[in-house]
Amino acid sequence: MLRRGWGFVIVFLRSVVFGFFAFLTSFGNACADITIERVPIDNSVPVLLLKGEFSKSDNPELLAREVAASGARVITFDSNGGHVLSAMAYGRMIRSLGLSTLQLRSSQCASACALAFVGGVNREADPGAIGVHQSSFSPESNIEGNAAVAAVQAMTAEIMTYLMEMDVDPKLLQLSLSVPSDDMRYLTAKEMQNYKVTWGSLPALPERAASTGAAPTTVPPSANAEFAPLTTEQRALVFVTAYYSAWSHGNAEAVVFMEEAYADTVDFYGKPTPKAVVIGEKRDFASRWPIRAYSIKPGSARITCSETCRIDGVVDWYAKRDVGDRVSSGTAEFSLVWDQRAGTIISETGKVIETDKGASQPIRLISQWQEQNTTCRGGSGDSAETLAACNKREAIGTKLQAVGWCYGREGEYGYQMEWHACDVASSQENGAVAATSAATKVKRPNASDFPIQSRFTGKTVLPDFKGRDRDFNNFRTRIREGMREGPNFAGRYTLIQIGCGTGCSFVIVANNQTGRPGSFPRGGEDNLYLNLEYSRDSRLVATQWLNYDVNKCFVEFFDFDGNTWKPISKTEIGDTEVCYKPIEENLR
Repeated sequence: MLRRGWGFVIVFLRSVVFGFFAFLTSFGNACADITIERVPIDNSVPVLLLKGEFSKSDNPELLAREVAASGARVITFDSNGGHVLSAMAYGRMIRSLGLSTLQLRSSQCASACALAFVGGVNREADPGAIGVHQSSFSPESNIEGNAAVAAVQAMTAEIMTYLMEMDVDPKLLQLSLSVPSDDMRYLTAKEMQNYKVTWGSLPALPERAASTGAAPTTVPPSANAEFAPLTTEQRALVFVTAYYSAWSHGNAEAVVFMEEAYADTVDFYGKPTPKAVVIGEKRDFASRWPIRAYSIKPGSARITCSETCRIDGVVDWYAKRDVGDRVSSGTAEFSLVWDQRAGTIISETGKVIETDKGASQPIRLISQWQEQNTTCRGGSGDSAETLAACNKREAIGTKLQAVGWCYGREGEYGYQMEWHACDVASSQENGAVAATSAATKVKRPNASDFPIQSRFTGKTVLPDFKGRDRDFNNFRTRIREGMREGPNFAGRYTLIQIGCGTGCSFVIVANNQTGRPGSFPRGGEDNLYLNLEYSRDSRLVATQWLNYDVNKCFVEFFDFDGNTWKPISKTEIGDTEVCYKPIEENLR
């Protein structure tokens, strides 16, 4: 939920973001697709609205000039995306200026716009206001085959590095990649909190000086020092972390990252070496050892920056041949010189400290995981040290799973669990075993006890989205598509289930005879993993849903008389795992 202190601003913005024309001031150049508009706020500095699609021609410096001129501290968006690199450039500018971001559901910030949004020092958004999906090529790009694969992989690495820079959970990228480019996943409030898309609270808007009405001429400082722009040393640490994360991925993605990571000429182990030769060696090594996991020893990185950054540290590794089961495991020192302006490595050297002869398992990475797990589980839940250990543990666990190692087997708990080569009894869900609960089977009421009066067989009447049914206008396409397939419930109604995030959905109940849409009694974030069972010849609906707060799964039955939903019964059937099953499996 958005904070009360911003209530008057939010209400005002809802009414003016699209409708305030008489006093709106627009900025930007004719070539750019993004325009910057001032949304006036009574007795305060304006909010800046970034509107349109991000494009290569956009210049984020225009935002800096407008912030200096207006004194604005908050950015909002009306954008369905556009050029990814341009959106990230705006996000970095927003962060460097110490601005906060606010997104209302009455407008939208989707696709590449989400990357600009997370640049905010503090970030608040309505549920469903931020949309994500896969990146895609523009129609005129004409990129095909291997070049397209390489380009996608390079962009994926670029986005992952950016999310880490903005302190957003990189798992957001994993979610985005699961959504086709022609679809959109709008994030729920809990998802935005979990991925750290939303963070902190918006600063109070300073009132203008009543005597002069003049806007501040300097960029306001960050409202929270914790979210100050990254130092050069911190950016270097992000880079080297991304470097070894990429090197722990498959060959194609790793090599694409390396091709972007090195300068044209590299001081490679004491010898000036062309980039092509360096990449050739990396590619040959990747071919010989296609299964790899690398993890920097926590606390070992030492970074000193002036014109360039020297990054020294210690890394543990595990690698395996794809044939012959030959394993390599050990610890090495590394030393990189990174040009922060170009974002490339200009020097590399290092040496092996120790190898594990006869190793058959990633003992060093497992040891790292165990150390971080001890700190994570034994520390204070709200301390920075504990949170950092938990994050490192998850990152190491993900790398171990990627090379075929699992933590625990089905049915094991706590002290019984250990890392082992994955087999059919292994659990790979977040490095822990997910206990499978036996569901309490629920008896269905007899559907024939809830008969319909008649079947509607005429021509479907569609809703009046401009008039009577305008409250449902945001979902008009899905509603129309569902109704055109004909009634599927209680003789004359169509139940249309619409996603609102991972595990989140809601249902529209549309009358095919009158065209009037209505709401369903369950759905949204309070009733996750909503699953329905119903038929056209009965008024009975069976629902299955999860109460996330108490980790309980329920089955509930309703009778619909055309005007009201009458609850029949509600039964707790198990925990979260039970709700992952189709409702048919939990009914008898």
